[in-house]
Amino acid sequence: MITELKSIPDILKWMPSEKHARRFLDDTIWSTGRHCPHYGTVESSVHLRGKSCRDGLYQCRDFRAQFTVTTHTPMHGTKLDLRLWICAMFLVLTSSKGISSVVMARLLGVNQKTAWKMGHAVREMMDDRNSELLPLEDIVEVDEAYVGGAPKSLPGASNPRGKGTGKPMVFVAASRDGQARARVVSDDKRATLEPVLLEWIDPETTGLMTDGSKSYRGLGKTMADHKYVIHSKKEYANPETGAHVNTAEAVISQVQRALVGVYHNLGRQNLQRYLDEIVWRWNHRDPAREVVTQWTTKAGVEREKSTTIWKPIPVVDQMRVLLQGAVGKQLRRSEEYGLCWP
Repeated sequence: MITELKSIPDILKWMPSEKHARRFLDDTIWSTGRHCPHYGTVESSVHLRGKSCRDGLYQCRDFRAQFTVTTHTPMHGTKLDLRLWICAMFLVLTSSKGISSVVMARLLGVNQKTAWKMGHAVREMMDDRNSELLPLEDIVEVDEAYVGGAPKSLPGASNPRGKGTGKPMVFVAASRDGQARARVVSDDKRATLEPVLLEWIDPETTGLMTDGSKSYRGLGKTMADHKYVIHSKKEYANPETGAHVNTAEAVISQVQRALVGVYHNLGRQNLQRYLDEIVWRWNHRDPAREVVTQWTTKAGVEREKSTTIWKPIPVVDQMRVLLQGAVGKQLRRSEEYGLCWP
């Protein structure tokens, strides 16, 4: 049993042939037993072994439908070596700010268009469309930011500051226990943000932390507790109440770092998919240790700050969570060589 994968050579060591990669996918995707993705029938299938049958082909006994472990997943119908798919997952999961399709193509030995589709296939598996994640609990910080848009270096690119900008808006909620959610929204009005927030939290048990935006004032009245800081008055944290939105801003900074360092331009069409990738890496971390810092202010008051250092969980465990929810999430090439979802 594979317990950890630390590099691409490590993957090839554990999976010297495609048959080993298929076995890994079988054990992961069908961890509770082989089932037909067409009809959901469990354990009622036969392994086809004829000379004309491709490797890993099964047939449902009840409905005679044929399938493999990649059927009805983002890897559906792939002709690539399955080890390349596992390597692509490894690169996406272990790249702290994401990885561009150009770099992925160079590392995997495929062309850029193939690497671009593979990257989006992995992001498709990260989509929580079935709302399987648990609600955010305890103290939840929320914030919004404008991201993306044409780079300023392009001729004619104009990105006005504030609400006059044409950039898409991202709404982020982050609990202080290490979980976060993010979604592209049309504006920062209460009528827009409230339905999204109620999908993520339980208002009867959640303490809300926000900035001084008026949209959050009315929203906070429906929560168990609401505290806020006013950034326009240079108030970024209140030691007495514990109010700040630094955790939510840290999630947004991951988006900004990916934009500046890797992707350079995040358009509206696929922005939510990149948010899913960034939030996935954020959610799959464990607290490694706690660092305590002590200092004395100019007024002679002693202060103490505790900081939790987070580290990603083993990449194999991330792959298992990723692949166990892959069935039912499909991705295809469109007629214009873009992406479509059957």
